[in-house]
Amino acid sequence: MMVGTVPTSVPQFILLGNWLLELNFKRKWELLKANKLFWVLASVFLIHAIGLFYTSDLNAGWNDVRTKLPLLFLPVIFFSTPAPSLKEFHLILYAFLLGCIVNISWCYIYSFILHKNDTARSASRFMSHIRLGLYLNMAICSCVYFIFLHRSYLSKVLLAALILFFLFGMYALGLASGIINFFILFFIATIYVIMKQRLKIKLLCIVLLLSAISSMCYYVAGIYHSQVNVNENNYNKLHYRNSNGRLYAQIDSTNGQKENGNYVLINVQYDELRTQWNRRCPTDTFSYEPQFNLRRFDVLLRYLASKALTKDSIGVWALQQEDLSNIKNNINNYLIPQWSYLHKRVYEITYEYEELVNNRDINGHSLTMRPYFWKAAVLIVKSNPVIGIGTGDVQQELNNMYVKSNSPLKKDWYKRPHNQFLTIAVAIGCVGLLIFLFSLIWPMITLKSKFHVLFYPFFILAIISFLLEDTLESQAGLTFFAFFNTLFLSMAWFQKYRPEFIQND
Repeated sequence: MMVGTVPTSVPQFILLGNWLLELNFKRKWELLKANKLFWVLASVFLIHAIGLFYTSDLNAGWNDVRTKLPLLFLPVIFFSTPAPSLKEFHLILYAFLLGCIVNISWCYIYSFILHKNDTARSASRFMSHIRLGLYLNMAICSCVYFIFLHRSYLSKVLLAALILFFLFGMYALGLASGIINFFILFFIATIYVIMKQRLKIKLLCIVLLLSAISSMCYYVAGIYHSQVNVNENNYNKLHYRNSNGRLYAQIDSTNGQKENGNYVLINVQYDELRTQWNRRCPTDTFSYEPQFNLRRFDVLLRYLASKALTKDSIGVWALQQEDLSNIKNNINNYLIPQWSYLHKRVYEITYEYEELVNNRDINGHSLTMRPYFWKAAVLIVKSNPVIGIGTGDVQQELNNMYVKSNSPLKKDWYKRPHNQFLTIAVAIGCVGLLIFLFSLIWPMITLKSKFHVLFYPFFILAIISFLLEDTLESQAGLTFFAFFNTLFLSMAWFQKYRPEFIQND
């Protein structure tokens, strides 16, 4: 699961091939036929397959159904095969931890040794940074479980060190969503401990919880204020002419963009910026028309502001060679190469928030575009509430709705809903959404006393990811949910209904 698309797919098909070679299909069918939980889980895949019958884009529909195949064949395998013993379950978790170690180690090597990677989003090499955050949080929970399980102090120390390794990995690679998920799990776990412990332990847990929340808020607030609090200096005052006597333009002198506390859109001498930049970088020239690299103009303005350099010929010629290289690589702030990935991600979120509250362009900003994704999805659901628009038509119908609703999003940012519940409702309607919700809630009711302790953090992580991402639309996200959900539910089901099929250690 942790090292790419092919390494994720091949073992699943090996499992399926092994299941076929075992034969004994009559016994397997008897196990599956009478298993209500299996049919509840399989119905999520089946309803997507039914959506193929009324989709207009059959190719996209087949691709979607193919991606979701593990939602069917993993339950087939797990519910018709003797449940793993506790020893085998632990072996699975250890293999998972090893995969996480390999993943993070390669990300370190790639981003910090082999390459100088300044983009936080590309720090995760095998999957999106959001999916990696899910896996690492699950790995941390597994380590905590083993710490309480093992008696050896050496084992406890090694597992604690592994937790720190994963936490540092999320920090170093800028997995902001992963860190937020960790704090949510930490908060819930602390509340649970507080309810179970004596007064002194309760007070200690409360102090730890408040310290963690305060530290996170202080860290984020520090980055936010360093960007938006305007510096009291001569740079941020409005000037009529520059030192060459040429007129400055004042684009936005009230709530304009800021870099490191310096206004971006004041005191701009257009002609000098263009001519002097083109002179310094003749292979990277720009003009004011979009077809002539207008983005370079935007990056140059923000970069000069970040260094408090005048936005004219003097400012352009004050740039060092490193600055020129940064600007050509679309780096907006001279401090960005010095920041950790997490600092960069919080900086991006700060910038996105500022753009939103000041009614500026939200295109390309993942968080502030989401309300427009959700709005378009809701409008489609209202028009097709019962069975949706079909498994393969989601993207095309969203594209049409963005145009129809006069969305401020540009065509390049016509994306899917970034909410798994909405995505399902768009594709297969409220019927499909109710079936999906039932597949999540019903097992919690029927098997609540039999779940392994690790099921609960997994379930919390899955629900959080469903609210903010199309988790089941990518292989990494779908495998995370399908594998762990099927593993935990099958173990609980066999323990409650068919304990004779549980293998002994």
